Amino acid sequence: MLIWVSRMIRLGLSVVALALAGGAQAGTAWEMFVTRCLDPFEHQGVAIVDGLTAQPIDQMHEARRAFGPSADGHVLVVDNAPSVGERACGVEAAAADPSEAELAWRYAQLSAGRYAPEGDWLVSNEWIEPRIMMRSDISGARASYWIVETDLES
Repeated sequence: MLIWVSRMIRLGLSVVALALAGGAQAGTAWEMFVTRCLDPFEHQGVAIVDGLTAQPIDQMHEARRAFGPSADGHVLVVDNAPSVGERACGVEAAAADPSEAELAWRYAQLSAGRYAPEGDWLVSNEWIEPRIMMRSDISGARASYWIVETDLES
């Protein structure tokens, strides 16, 4: 997934998307991720793209679509064929956007046993099939949050 994010940045899709006018969802990148990716995937739904402008298709990977940016400059990325898993949804922040709410969410999920750490990922633990994996990456001037539906069963 990290290779894919690097490729997206190298291709300039995020930069192009950030330069274009977008939807009206305000808030942090974490809030956008929870609303548009995490909650839908935890309920076996699809990413919510309502109110965001679809960007041109990445010709190297036609299953990947970018939407946005939001009013705060965040871009939603949906991938129906990620290198890991079956489907993926992510939010790329316009800037490094560490979130106390994300840390609280992580603590609550790990404490409740809903997710277990596996490398850089948190993997759902027996309450949903197929299992899902979540990770965040806050480094340099960017932040990104990702969730992937896997083909793993509990």
